[in-house]
Amino acid sequence: MSEGAAGYLDLHIHGAFGIDVLTAAPAELDRLALGLAARGVEAFLPTLVPMSLPALRDAVARLSGWMASRTAADGRGARPLGLHFEGPFVSPVRAGALHRECLLDGADDRKVDAFFSAAGAPPGRPMVTLAPEIPGGEDLVREFVRRGFVVAIGHTEANVPELERAAALGARHMTHFGNAMKPFHHREAGPVGWGLVADAVTVDVIADGHHLSPEMLRLVFRAKGAGRVALISDAVPAAGGPDGDYSVWGERLTLKDGCVRNARGNLAGSGALLDECAARLASLGFPPADVRGSATDVPRRILGLA
Repeated sequence: MSEGAAGYLDLHIHGAFGIDVLTAAPAELDRLALGLAARGVEAFLPTLVPMSLPALRDAVARLSGWMASRTAADGRGARPLGLHFEGPFVSPVRAGALHRECLLDGADDRKVDAFFSAAGAPPGRPMVTLAPEIPGGEDLVREFVRRGFVVAIGHTEANVPELERAAALGARHMTHFGNAMKPFHHREAGPVGWGLVADAVTVDVIADGHHLSPEMLRLVFRAKGAGRVALISDAVPAAGGPDGDYSVWGERLTLKDGCVRNARGNLAGSGALLDECAARLASLGFPPADVRGSATDVPRRILGLA
């Protein structure tokens, strides 16, 4: 894929069509990529959730091998541009559907070293979502930036001073804005209020009709400007499939009417793919150029491709 390509780029996707990037064999990953290409997605970041470090090592090695086998215009569908690590260095208070038992303490040097050993040097343009307020969080921002990662803030309880310091260190993006982060309060802006007014920071949103209300989507685009908002799917393996129960990440997820919930009734990723999220924005009256840009140009700029 060339940097000037006009297809959709999904920065955050765990799978679709019954295929889980955590466990999929290369042939299944090809099926996922072809299915995404049929939906207008030209590139994507396979997204990993917190897991045991041996499982992480295996997943990264398998995905890296598959990525290395891909070439531009190879006819095998959407092109993986890098891996997105959603955690494990996030707030347990805002873990959401992420498994708390797999989160790591950023102040424990042995665990941090073990994580980087398991993650290795992933190919392409890797991305990480972390919470800068956890113990050792600011040192983690420095280290991930040093290693060439795009550092995003998410699953976080951070206050404004903590967010400002993280941004100064290189964390200038926010993951699924408004979700899995401390809500806005009129005396403590927190991640939501800060993200809306921090001009140097980009955000991404899930426009699936469940994660954010239409009013919130309009507020984000008006406050940030369309050039600083990326559209993501956060799709899980149930996306693109029929309603029903799915076994994902060792638990049961239920897809119903486009909404994915776990056994506790909490949102667990999205059942919508990126083309469906774009269509929903369009149905809400967003300008076509803004909709397309949020799914194409903005994510490329976030990855440093444009």
